[in-house]
Amino acid sequence: MPVLRFIASLFALVAVVALVADATPALNGSAPFAMTTVVGDWTLLAPATLVAARTAVSSGTAPWVWDSVVMSVISLPTPVVFGVLALVFGFFGRRRDVMKLHVN
Repeated sequence: MPVLRFIASLFALVAVVALVADATPALNGSAPFAMTTVVGDWTLLAPATLVAARTAVSSGTAPWVWDSVVMSVISLPTPVVFGVLALVFGFFGRRRDVMKLHVN
């Protein structure tokens, strides 16, 4: 499916940009290499949406869903999360081989 492949390429782009942003200070020699987490990047970019997402998930489901499930995922490094998403969407959006069966 072309839509899934396109989304996979966007996720891969975000993963590469996040990795380059994390590696740039280490390559300049100004700081050691440290990967930022999704929640760290989300807090820097849009803290109000993080609070809104927490409120929506906690009110729509059990409160432990945010604390244990969602926080365990968004506490991972940003390039890892978006790289895995790119692989998953790329796998499900791949072109399938057409099988030609000849029955006599």
